[in-house]
Amino acid sequence: MSLWGALRAHTGCQRCGCGYPIAPACIAPWLDPIPPDACPRCAQRPIGGRCPSPACRMGWFRIVRTHVVLGYKRGDVQRLVLAAKDTAAASAVVLLGRLLAGFLLSHPAIRDYDILLPVPFHRQSLRGRPVHPLTAIYLDAAPALRPAVCCDDLGPPFLIQRRDLPQLRGRSEALRWTAVRGAFALGFPTRMLRGARVLLLDDVMTTGATTSECARVLMEDGGAATVDAVVLVRQPWLAHMEPVRRPPRVSLKS
Repeated sequence: MSLWGALRAHTGCQRCGCGYPIAPACIAPWLDPIPPDACPRCAQRPIGGRCPSPACRMGWFRIVRTHVVLGYKRGDVQRLVLAAKDTAAASAVVLLGRLLAGFLLSHPAIRDYDILLPVPFHRQSLRGRPVHPLTAIYLDAAPALRPAVCCDDLGPPFLIQRRDLPQLRGRSEALRWTAVRGAFALGFPTRMLRGARVLLLDDVMTTGATTSECARVLMEDGGAATVDAVVLVRQPWLAHMEPVRRPPRVSLKS
């Protein structure tokens, strides 16, 4: 049976019951899980005893810990995520929302966070899709998650993306870190984030540049105490991700 078939047939599960959430453990045969010795900050497999991410090794990551719902981006899991990202397929959005809810509700750390909020999008990034996939997944899962963690109701959102980003798929690590710098901002002046422990949701972590830039804004401008990330999948290390030879600028006047 394919992953899609297993998910659609998922009813009356002893682990999950008959409700909305689906625990990722129920689809474990289709997952490439994050190993226990992976870097806790960026969830990448070590190579030669160290994290292969230059940004992580050099301390540019503003994320403290990354939780990954479905492991590495491979096989049926990759096809499911791409169905949501590329075409915003309704069935893929709902299935990923159910898996996100199942993962977080079964995670012991979920109640340690004060608020869950998604990485925002710019309207130009819709590019013909009826909805923004990550936002749609988040909104689908939010009602099930609210008993465990406060969810941003997005009206208005705590975070905004103030300019469109170029397509980053296949780009080098250096270009990704440069492209996202200054692209995000607080949605409105607020003291509600001061001292907060934030859980930031994204769909795919490739270099971590996007989530790290959002975390920088939340901590430097919003006063958040810590920012962790939860992502649907982690892109495995690829050979084309060349080491960044100089660090990105650490301040930006906007």
